[in-house]
Amino acid sequence: MDAPITLDRALTATWGQGIGAEIMGRRKFGPQSGAWPDDGWRGWWGEEPPFRTPVVVLTHHAREPLHFDNGTSFHFLDATPEEALAHARDLAGGKDIRLGGGPSTIRQFLAADLVDFMHLVTVPVTLGAGVLLWEGLDGIQDRFTIESASSASGLTHQFWNRVTQA
Repeated sequence: MDAPITLDRALTATWGQGIGAEIMGRRKFGPQSGAWPDDGWRGWWGEEPPFRTPVVVLTHHAREPLHFDNGTSFHFLDATPEEALAHARDLAGGKDIRLGGGPSTIRQFLAADLVDFMHLVTVPVTLGAGVLLWEGLDGIQDRFTIESASSASGLTHQFWNRVTQA
């Protein structure tokens, strides 16, 4: 029997629709810091990353692009959010750009006012440490309309839509 259709499942099913490229921070790509080791690391996902699009990885350390048979390619870029977005647009073929995270990357793009829509999922667990998403972004909520929906799994989905100026 197929799994039941739930809010979480329905939203996950739309994850890749209309996406032509993704931008992510280095720690989302892998656990390394500093210069890239020569260890053959090709990302957390092995030989079949789920993206199937070009991915811009923000890093301060240059590296040759990685290409996978399923259409995923990782492009390593030392750039400002504006420069990374311009590069991702060139790779996206007219489709949308997904900002995949982590929290430091999301915060940089929010601070630069480069986010039009954000689907934020809150998981009800306390970890005790980590990177704060909202640090330094006082009043950010005023630039968006925000709707929330809670699912039976306990997740809260927030949908942040940029307020358009008349």
